[in-house]
Amino acid sequence: MREDEKLVEVIELKKYFALRKGLLGTQRQSVRAVDGISFTIHRGETFALVGESGCGKTTTGRCLLRLIEPTSGSIRFAGTDLLSLNRAEMRAMRRHMQIIFQDPYAALDPRMTIGQIIEEPLQIHRWGTKAERRERVRQLLAEVGLDSDAIHQYPHEFSGGQRQRIGIARALALNPTFIVADEPVSALDVSVQAQIINLLQDLQDQHGLTYLFISHDLAVVQHLATRVAVMYLGKLVEVAPRSEIYRHPQHPYTQLLLSSVPVPDPDARRERELPRGEIPTALNPPSGCRFHTRCPYALPECREQEPPLIEIQRHHWVACHLVGHNHH
Repeated sequence: MREDEKLVEVIELKKYFALRKGLLGTQRQSVRAVDGISFTIHRGETFALVGESGCGKTTTGRCLLRLIEPTSGSIRFAGTDLLSLNRAEMRAMRRHMQIIFQDPYAALDPRMTIGQIIEEPLQIHRWGTKAERRERVRQLLAEVGLDSDAIHQYPHEFSGGQRQRIGIARALALNPTFIVADEPVSALDVSVQAQIINLLQDLQDQHGLTYLFISHDLAVVQHLATRVAVMYLGKLVEVAPRSEIYRHPQHPYTQLLLSSVPVPDPDARRERELPRGEIPTALNPPSGCRFHTRCPYALPECREQEPPLIEIQRHHWVACHLVGHNHH
């Protein structure tokens, strides 16, 4: 397999949600949750999609697996156009693409034993005999660091971190190549977050997995990501290799996100000012650059013209009128 092989290609992806306004529902307004984004995920990498809640990152992840249907755009997985597949073809494709959810409790059926929960995808895809499936469940539990006794227990008997391990085992059941991890540690205690991230990295190394890792926290993905894409109100504002994003963030919004990452040194001065102003929504996004209402550097053109995402140096893409005007 070529290292630079494109596993996932997203081109001009849009997802608008219609809202009805008024008593008779006459005025149609739409939430532009994802508003024309393009990116590529290479086989074996961890592509982190980072932004505040409401920016469209979870919607993006669900569109990739067609858990929700995109409004427009194209999604290719291992060369196949996912949006051209019918339901049966898409179901077959799901063997290769799985999702790990944020809340490991809501994602697990409380009436099913752990054994049944992990075995369910194997049954849906008619994988192996009953005995082979049981053996596979035991193997998966061991892989995620849980005792085989867990088979007969129920979700409520486990901690949040253990429940997330169960969710990961279920996602791995069919040997997928691609996993969307949607805020997989944000509901967990900080002490447990590192364990789950280490587990995800170990599994990636063992199985050659490719991740789309969604997070609102740049600190969480700092040691995990191969590349980072920063999202703001349905748009990508910066995409770069991990070291570039953390060392040389170019977009004012990326700088803002990094300045709100906790600094270990209590005496360290905060260099960057947090922007003031009301936070807009995807229902009514600002004209021009969507970040201009919060940007300390905004120029008149930022209010009028939407900046394109351009490659300012190899593999480092930024959508900002100021880059080049040198605003630092």
